[in-house]
Amino acid sequence: MSVDSRQELVPLRTWFGLRWRGYDRDEVDDYVAELEAELRLVTADRDASEARAEALAARLITVQEENAALQDGLHRICLTPIDPKGLPERLARMVALAEEERRDVIRDAQLKALMIVGEAEQRARDLDEAATAEREEVREDFRLAMSARRAEAMRALAELRNVARDEADRIVAEAKIQSLHIE
Repeated sequence: MSVDSRQELVPLRTWFGLRWRGYDRDEVDDYVAELEAELRLVTADRDASEARAEALAARLITVQEENAALQDGLHRICLTPIDPKGLPERLARMVALAEEERRDVIRDAQLKALMIVGEAEQRARDLDEAATAEREEVREDFRLAMSARRAEAMRALAELRNVARDEADRIVAEAKIQSLHIE
């Protein structure tokens, strides 16, 4: 499952079923397990993207080394200049065209290498930004869910305290009434 879609992580569930003593523990445990699984997926996607970017960077280095080797070989061949005066006109034209083509090939290879590097760097930046944003969203959603859970638990505790206090007052009142009847 890919995490490129924001709809897979959002909206996060922020409610749980109430039980006698707070939230249903199984629901909360399931929710936390789901969040951890989503975080693992986001991390795995980020790691895979980083590995792909590293592979592309390694491939670029290989292409650059091959290009440098080809340029060195061509440079060695071209060190001995050909005197155009000694060549027939047609052969001189072929040498000029070959030289022009060599320059074009080198320029195209350099441009392609620069494009590959730029694309790889941009993709790595985009993936890092997306992973950071997803991580922050999940953290914020988790924080909000836990805050809501804490607030609800405090409300439930206060309600239980009030019920217990009322019950204690009732029992004390009944005990006073019974003690008056006994005397």
